[in-house]
Amino acid sequence: MRPIKFKFNERKAVQAAARLIEQNGGEMNYLALMKLLYLADREALLRFGRPITGDRVVAMKHGPVLSRIYDRVSQKKQEAPESEWHKFIPRPNAYVFTVKFGGVRDIGELSEAELALIDEIYARFRGWDEWRLVDYTHKLPEWRDPKSTSVTIPFEDILRGADVSEDEIEAVAENAAADSYMDSVLEKVR
Repeated sequence: MRPIKFKFNERKAVQAAARLIEQNGGEMNYLALMKLLYLADREALLRFGRPITGDRVVAMKHGPVLSRIYDRVSQKKQEAPESEWHKFIPRPNAYVFTVKFGGVRDIGELSEAELALIDEIYARFRGWDEWRLVDYTHKLPEWRDPKSTSVTIPFEDILRGADVSEDEIEAVAENAAADSYMDSVLEKVR
């Protein structure tokens, strides 16, 4: 079985983040946002066989995070070019630890099931601060302390940690490979 990979969808990432930020009154601690996005992607993988954003997962000191989203939020990536994420969720200034949504609400890329899942994740963890979310994600079976670096968390580890059968993991891998193939074909047509 080849490793499970998904294509990162920045529009869906922006829309999922915007949905969470909006539910939180228009502003959210960036670490809490990253944790909630991870939990939503994780739950989507378990329920639907694919995450919402398609982002790669890494273990970091404060638990699992979505890699490309982390890069967009992180102060360490200020030199990176502005992306679609930054059009709607501006980079925070130094020593500011919250993010705001600065655009027109758009959820067109998200399915009804994904929206319901994002809302469910927000409702479940509403009122949790970022450190309680960090503690929670440290207890997830796929997370291992990477010490002072980051380590990829394979989607297979997330599925196995949730007691998904090997046959179901194989089906997720086959679907992800088929989606990847279709994406490559469609890119050639464009």
